[in-house]
Amino acid sequence: MKENVKDFLDACDELLNCKYLVAEYKIQRTLKALANSDEICSLLTECLEQFNRDREFAKAYIQDGHGDFVYISPSEEYKVIALVFCTLVDIDNKKIDLVDFIKRFFGREENPFQAFLTEMILPFRNLIAEVFGGKQYAAGVPEAADAQEGAPEEEETEEEVPNYEGDENVQDDEEGEEDDFKLAQKIAVQILSQLEFSKQDETTENVMQICRAIVKTAVLQDEDVMFGLVYALKHCKEKQVKYLIKELVELFY
Repeated sequence: MKENVKDFLDACDELLNCKYLVAEYKIQRTLKALANSDEICSLLTECLEQFNRDREFAKAYIQDGHGDFVYISPSEEYKVIALVFCTLVDIDNKKIDLVDFIKRFFGREENPFQAFLTEMILPFRNLIAEVFGGKQYAAGVPEAADAQEGAPEEEETEEEVPNYEGDENVQDDEEGEEDDFKLAQKIAVQILSQLEFSKQDETTENVMQICRAIVKTAVLQDEDVMFGLVYALKHCKEKQVKYLIKELVELFY
């Protein structure tokens, strides 16, 4: 294993074992170590080429049926690597507030910060370790053995994601107008889920207000109301969710 790859894994291990107060600094060090490894950068490039950031963020960071925010890890390994990397970059660039992010998506756990490390950082670290050093090296972190044993349970959890995509296909292709309203509501929730842990400005607040209105009024199945809301959303220039907005606009235009 090359030294720069090992440096990256060591940085991940420091993050996995750090205190909450220094987590952002350890994330920064991890990203710097990653950038110093041409091999890992090449791997990330391959993963990101196939990765639709907005869509995968919307699937991973969602609200469940009870209105609680949850994190659902992608089932494909390359998506895990790309998703966690993009999330860490956004944290490092202050696009995502780490405290709010952990509280929102892992707050129901007994130790939210440890849940964040175990569910996101550890799989990210171990998948990269396996590419360059095999599973044996990945097991070097104390928590790794538990993570490997828990893999089948994660597979079962991920079954929810294909079902989610399947719902979209049914909505798009089979059901017609009624399902367009349901899909609009779902996309609006996805937009809210993504924006609520990002920095707020006037544009972001406007988008969120419109999306909350879409969620509340979709049940009315009133084309005029929905058309007006979508028209307003169409003219909001929110880069973070532009593909989701485009998907929503295309339902009614």
